[in-house]
Amino acid sequence: MKIIISFGKIFLFFLMFESYLIPSVKAQCVQGDVSVQYSISGSEKPSQRTNDVIMESDPKCRGNTSVTTGVQGHIGPNNAEQNRQVHQVQQGNNKYPQVPNGRTVQIRSNVQADVDNPIDRFPHHPKK
Repeated sequence: MKIIISFGKIFLFFLMFESYLIPSVKAQCVQGDVSVQYSISGSEKPSQRTNDVIMESDPKCRGNTSVTTGVQGHIGPNNAEQNRQVHQVQQGNNKYPQVPNGRTVQIRSNVQADVDNPIDRFPHHPKK
């Protein structure tokens, strides 16, 4: 029993000593954009949409994270026009030259949906 405890203490000391000698590594940058553009309408014409997302990042960027979100919704009898523009810029420097520069991780999830609502075409539909 004493051998296991002694071995455990030595192992713990080794891990602490090793983590002290090795500098921490910073992760590369992460950029995210999540958006939803929807229209619930009785219009027979599809909605007109733009979703312009520009993501820029310095190659030396480390440890930065940015996320943009947006929801554009339309409910009504006519078709919709939805326009969205996003411009993300990340800068930084690599404080750890032994770590090679990497690419920024970019995540995009942009949903666009038209849902038909036939009641909007019904002539006796009361106006709200």
